[in-house]
Amino acid sequence: MTLPDSLLGLLVAALGGGVLVTALGWPALPGQPIGPGTAPGVLGVLLMGGGALLAVSGIRSGDRPRVRVHPGWRRPERLAAGLLATGGVLGLAAAFETVGFPLGVGVLAVALLWLSGMRHPGWSALALMGVLGLHLLMTRLLSVPLPAGPLRGVM
Repeated sequence: MTLPDSLLGLLVAALGGGVLVTALGWPALPGQPIGPGTAPGVLGVLLMGGGALLAVSGIRSGDRPRVRVHPGWRRPERLAAGLLATGGVLGLAAAFETVGFPLGVGVLAVALLWLSGMRHPGWSALALMGVLGLHLLMTRLLSVPLPAGPLRGVM
């Protein structure tokens, strides 16, 4: 899909505004000038500024507000993969505690590989090992409490 710079800039600026509003809503740490919302807040401001510059640049260059869809996206399997990725992430977010990271992300990764035509079992094994490695890295080394779901006693 091809978007004009003016429209893309407005979307990036809106994303930055959403990040900034969310970050400003986080509570400050007592006695600390820098809280958990500082880094996302700075990134939100940078996104807003960069998006505004991109939008202005697109308007000055005479960008026409048209949207073109690349012919590759008209293939049914690519459209299905995009819908599966979006729906799968939203579904996983809704049931993250129940399904867990390893099972949910593993199934989603293998399904996307299969839908994209990568049906060799080696690719699926590699994706599952990557998900398992990421889960172990996050939970063991970085102490991020990712839910294990049904694999709670195993992981």
